[in-house]
Amino acid sequence: MMTGTTVRAKLPAVAVRCRTLARAGVLTTLLVGAILFPLAPRQAGAATPAATPAHAMQPLQDDELAAVRGADGIAFNLSNFSLTSSLTNPLTLTYQSPNGGSLALSGLDLSRTDDADPFADPYQLTLRARPSLPDVIAIDFPLNVAGDQKWSLTADFSHCDAVTAGTCTGTNFLGGTLQVLDLTMKGGGLYVSPSLVADTEGISFGLGTQLGIASLSVYSRGRGADGVIDKSDALTVTGIHLADANTGGAWMLADLDKHPGLLNAATDSSGSYLHLQVGWPTTADPVPAAALRIDNITFTTAGLNGAAPTITNLGSASIASVQINYIDIKFRAGQ
Repeated sequence: MMTGTTVRAKLPAVAVRCRTLARAGVLTTLLVGAILFPLAPRQAGAATPAATPAHAMQPLQDDELAAVRGADGIAFNLSNFSLTSSLTNPLTLTYQSPNGGSLALSGLDLSRTDDADPFADPYQLTLRARPSLPDVIAIDFPLNVAGDQKWSLTADFSHCDAVTAGTCTGTNFLGGTLQVLDLTMKGGGLYVSPSLVADTEGISFGLGTQLGIASLSVYSRGRGADGVIDKSDALTVTGIHLADANTGGAWMLADLDKHPGLLNAATDSSGSYLHLQVGWPTTADPVPAAALRIDNITFTTAGLNGAAPTITNLGSASIASVQINYIDIKFRAGQ
């Protein structure tokens, strides 16, 4: 459920480009509307059409069309993206459970900083073939080596235990404001293919990246009517770094070929459910291990009667190696 009629979304440019690379024996083609035209001499053995001027475009025959292969796929990126809530009618995402309760994220603000050249390091969308296996739809994330592509998010969160006609009539717990600053993703991607699990339909996936977050904060007093966050009470975690423990690069939570994930809908004796799973390894290769490092954890507590706030600094924390061998989550209505 999404509400908020005065949300302003600014997306000055969404850049997309397509490239096709000729292979041996395959014509380079130009797509115009819904018709493919060759830009090179016809293949031997193809039917000879009526004479045309030397540089005129010609319709592509069925046998030639069957031989065309795309190599580079599509490159795309965002430029100067921002999504900003209105103070008077903020953008709200609400999940309402069958038992009448709800969980809401409101006042959503989301933005991203960019590279100077949006095509210097884009997302890559390709279709990849695998021998004797279904093809893969691959979205490779930008390498983002310099960390110039940064995401920031601010949202208020709350929970109501009873909702009637879209209005909270029970106890509404206001959890405060969540703010994530300068989140970077470097490399990795999302890879999707039909499920290979016997007698199981669904989407098999691989997912992973190298993640960095400058700061993650929860402000229990939330925001005022002017949208300014009250930071007098806070939990702040700074310098969050997640990467592959061995390579220092992208950590693959799920690997499509060796450690695949699964998303599907299923039904058992208790009813239907949405199923999210990361299965056991399918090869002898070890499950990728992740290294997690946190630079600093700080609690800030407001002082009484105008006194200075109390700051408790817990310092840094780290986990040298963590592996996720198996995940099995079932989302059921009303449970």
